[in-house]
Amino acid sequence: MTIVDISQYIEHSHIVLDVKARTKEGVIAELVEKIYQKEGMATHPVSKEKACAEVVSREKTQTTAIGSGLAFPHARIDGWGQFKIAMGISRQGIDFDSVDKKPVKIIFLFISDSAEPYLVLQAMSAIIRFLNDQNNIEKLLKEDLSAQALADKFKKFYVSTPNQILARDLARPVKDITTLETPIDEATRIMHMKHIDILPVVDDCRRFCGELSCLEVFQYGMPDFFKQLNTISFVRHIDPFEKYFHIRKNLKVKDLYIKNVDVLFEDKTLVEIIFEMTVKKRSHLFVVREDKTLIGVIDRFTIIDKILFF
Repeated sequence: MTIVDISQYIEHSHIVLDVKARTKEGVIAELVEKIYQKEGMATHPVSKEKACAEVVSREKTQTTAIGSGLAFPHARIDGWGQFKIAMGISRQGIDFDSVDKKPVKIIFLFISDSAEPYLVLQAMSAIIRFLNDQNNIEKLLKEDLSAQALADKFKKFYVSTPNQILARDLARPVKDITTLETPIDEATRIMHMKHIDILPVVDDCRRFCGELSCLEVFQYGMPDFFKQLNTISFVRHIDPFEKYFHIRKNLKVKDLYIKNVDVLFEDKTLVEIIFEMTVKKRSHLFVVREDKTLIGVIDRFTIIDKILFF
């Protein structure tokens, strides 16, 4: 599999160590300006004003701030040519309408050609892995590095990504989980409060064991012959939750969850994901590492959000 080294695009001349802007539009303009300061960009086929407008327009559609103080404003522009990255650090923080409502302090701005639709997502995923694996988010904010030293820091660790979109690039973090020993009352309360239909079930090491859905709760206590009926008119007065309410205090997730659930390993490609969702008609897929540690989930909305509109 071809490997793309994202660090080759992180140049010291494109790094702003102390962003002056205090708005997201302002920091976008500041980082675009940094790209155009490089020799040769003056004659670029895309004007600086158009490039800036494209990035701002994309940001207005949906925030690119993903939480933890990170944002990835970007644009794909016809005729742009070579992929460009600019990086900025704001120690005060900038309001980017982040998903976690916290100010953004590290900004990576990407501009790619429309002919390379996946490069932005690949770059973002590779940089996030680098920052998380090395615990570098706090280090970048605390260390007093020069622009050259900062660029070298990325190159030293070889911020690479396969030249394909993988499951780990697309997976959304799973905020709500349950365990085998969790009382079913507690698990269903999470589902009720968070308005979610399915909870992944993990062990004490966060290894994926299966899933609990509303369907398993609904089916509990229902006679097997119900599945064969075309009508329930002659039994419509039966309480379908009578057994559930009678013994629910003794029920645990391990009594109701589904064990044999197909998962996606983190290195599965986009075509394999789409195959699962179309041919096998899977609405969601939990993403795991080789040791079955749960790292995220992909659903149909994720494909729309990350692939078609990111």
